[in-house]
Amino acid sequence: MAAIEIEQIPKATIAGPQEDFQDHTTSTSQLFETFVVPGHQNTADFGLPWSASFPLGLKASKALGLSESIDAVKTFVQSENLSRLIKKHGGAVLIRGLPIETPHDYSKVAYAFGFRPHVEVGRPPLRTVLAPNVKTANEGPPELPIWPHSEYGWSTINPSWLTFSALQIPESGGATPITSAIYIAHELSRLKPEFLSTLLHKGVKYIYRYTTQTLVSNTGTSVRGAYGQEVRDEDDEATARSKIEAEVRRHSNRFEWHEDGSLSVTHIVPAIRIHDPTGATVFFGNVTSAWGRSRHHGATRPPFRGDDGSYHPPPTYGDGTPIDVEDLDLLLKLAEDGAVDVEWEQGDLVLLDNYAVMHSRKPWTGQRQVLAALWDEDGRIRDFPEGVELLKSSPRVPRNGV
Repeated sequence: MAAIEIEQIPKATIAGPQEDFQDHTTSTSQLFETFVVPGHQNTADFGLPWSASFPLGLKASKALGLSESIDAVKTFVQSENLSRLIKKHGGAVLIRGLPIETPHDYSKVAYAFGFRPHVEVGRPPLRTVLAPNVKTANEGPPELPIWPHSEYGWSTINPSWLTFSALQIPESGGATPITSAIYIAHELSRLKPEFLSTLLHKGVKYIYRYTTQTLVSNTGTSVRGAYGQEVRDEDDEATARSKIEAEVRRHSNRFEWHEDGSLSVTHIVPAIRIHDPTGATVFFGNVTSAWGRSRHHGATRPPFRGDDGSYHPPPTYGDGTPIDVEDLDLLLKLAEDGAVDVEWEQGDLVLLDNYAVMHSRKPWTGQRQVLAALWDEDGRIRDFPEGVELLKSSPRVPRNGV
């Protein structure tokens, strides 16, 4: 099969970043000005028919109070300029200079974007709720990287938007690299179209195995931590398992209990999808992070238990056939080499379109606190006919947000 072509969008003359920002956001531009994010990329290199920086950098033009920041974000959203700019700049915006000092400050600013809070179903990483819809990003060890991934790209239930905010900056390291999912699909179509075609037709199978106790790992949450939202202390084992299985069935009918009490859940989902705002083909999923973990922890062979005690089976095609190691390595290399590092400053807020941008995390020393919030918005992703067919065998029953 030939490479999947990105739907062509009519070319337009694009003004310079600050000119474009001011022309369309008169009131908001009095409070924010653009800046160049170090290492930024050009959306034209992603196969998009326009040229803009990825990500867009905005910084406060003066010292802002919290209420003023919230009002500025609301005005930005209501003018519809946010959706236009984030599309133009590849799905990523870094806002610098906000007076975010606490999780509750961050929650108030993030809610100003107007998205619906996303309720997680299944959760491999450890997270702690600190404010409304605000959690720790991942409580895995600081010496471990988190490899590039789409948030919940392994599931049928995933957030449309992510926001991150930095409250504490480490002594060294701790950057959050971001990579265009449009770029990865574009490069795959150029470098290895047959691999892209196989991913499109077969999809990807992910297996997550949750242990009975929490582990010190990037995927260290327990069975009850992932699926035990409805379990009560007074529930007997049969009742607890029934409630856990009901939660699992929100996004998978394929699961297995093991003799040690651990639970394996299998997901078969599309990896090549269509990003609705741009019409571009995207690589969406966690193949790169699953392979990175499996390789790093020495878990590439059965029983796939790594040196951290957690299970890290490599992803396969949806029909269970192995993905060639050289193809897995190529995907991971594209995701890592194509990344722009977000080097955090206190109070920074990053907004990412989860369907257009992957993210990861570099190791660090010292104390680091970067908080995450997950959000929903309908109509931002759709599937090729092959993906629609794959999804017929997988349920999708989201939990209602608050």
